[in-house]
Amino acid sequence: MMETIKFNNDLSKEAKIIQIFDRAVTLFKKTGLNELAEKWNKILKTYTNRENLSKLS
Repeated sequence: MMETIKFNNDLSKEAKIIQIFDRAVTLFKKTGLNELAEKWNKILKTYTNRENLSKLS
């Protein structure tokens, strides 16, 4: 059964993207797709770091 994903409409576009990436990592870990989880976790960290850098500019 699929879990219903609820998004907080008050979140910014960037925060929603980060939330989606985080949920993808969690899903891949739960289903035993650890290699895929690691790759998406790297993407999440890269995206998060870029967002933090852009806020400093």
